[in-house]
Amino acid sequence: MNKQSKAHARLRDQGVAIPAPEQVFISNEVDVGRILGPKTVLYPGTRLSGSKLLIMEGCRIGEEGPAVVCDCALGRNVALKAGYFADAVFLEGSSMAMGAHVRQGTILEEESTGAHTVGLKQTVLMPFVTLGSLINFCDILMAGGTSRQDHSEVGSSFIHFNFTPYGERGDKATASLIGDVPRGVMLRSPRIFLGGQAGLVGPIKIDYGTVLAAGNVYRQDHGPNELVVGEALSKVALPFNTRQLNRVRDKVTRNLRYLGNLIALYHWYKRVRLSLTDDSAQSDVYQAGIAALEFDIDERRRQLGRIASYMDGSIAELEAKGERKAKEVADQRAFASAWPAMEEALKDLSAFSGEDEPELATLRSALSDVAGHPYTTAIKALPDAAVAAGTKWLERIVSAVVTLQR
Repeated sequence: MNKQSKAHARLRDQGVAIPAPEQVFISNEVDVGRILGPKTVLYPGTRLSGSKLLIMEGCRIGEEGPAVVCDCALGRNVALKAGYFADAVFLEGSSMAMGAHVRQGTILEEESTGAHTVGLKQTVLMPFVTLGSLINFCDILMAGGTSRQDHSEVGSSFIHFNFTPYGERGDKATASLIGDVPRGVMLRSPRIFLGGQAGLVGPIKIDYGTVLAAGNVYRQDHGPNELVVGEALSKVALPFNTRQLNRVRDKVTRNLRYLGNLIALYHWYKRVRLSLTDDSAQSDVYQAGIAALEFDIDERRRQLGRIASYMDGSIAELEAKGERKAKEVADQRAFASAWPAMEEALKDLSAFSGEDEPELATLRSALSDVAGHPYTTAIKALPDAAVAAGTKWLERIVSAVVTLQR
């Protein structure tokens, strides 16, 4: 019996269904003991690889077409119907349809979904968030909603624009927040709707209860509780210099706010999610989520460092324009000077934990009363006082990161 046949036989013994084993490839480095049944199905055209691969029970891989899954962590009842999935995390009940392209740093939390032909990278979808078809998201976090019947949603053909030509190598310090972590994790926030055939130019923030009408590209913050039907944009042609950056202080603040939300979610995983399970496989999935967040935080810090590296050239261009740009020059000098200390602070995630905050103690006390329930059920069962305390704890983490810029 060859290695493939042995792997298939062991998976069947574990309750994994493989309707056409001759069309399912399992790479040698895969630990088949981490592919769990019952009710997990590997359909024809499935290719599994990576020593970190973890698939919990009830998952369905490749039911709409060929599926490549490399070093991903899948919670219970995840459906990866067809496409390419690498170094991503999928929590219980999440799903992606045919044509998906999901890459490193992406987390789909409970019951979040994507329809056909969706590309995701360094994207966090919090519970219940629903994406239509033909969507491209990178460097974005989205929350909102309370259930599968009341969820934040993105219409088909939506793009998050996350690159600008500024600087020597371009600028990707453009991550956008749709909702936030401190309120979003509590599963009590109003839903957000982003209309189809539209886009966001990062870095921006869209607050809860906001509806962006279809067919427009949005460049400004909106919400809460607004219906927005496009934005006024004058048609102009202006001189353009890629070496000259503007509004750097605002850009840095937005990046720190995004980093603060990622760091808050990182501590939520470590201090809340992990405390709500005693299942070793589920804990491993959550640990994969922590690793994904560490990757995203490192990437955001690196992109902010890239902006810092552009400051000398930008300041030289601005100074050539004289006093008209004096404030911008001062802001850029201040950021360039402060960045080394900011960078070091952002490497020590434990410093932002708020471990001794009384609000965290209040939340922990309430968590002990809901342990043993499915994650979303447990969070919804938290009393209002614990929700308020937990939100305040997470908001303090975000604020501590933002105030690194003096």
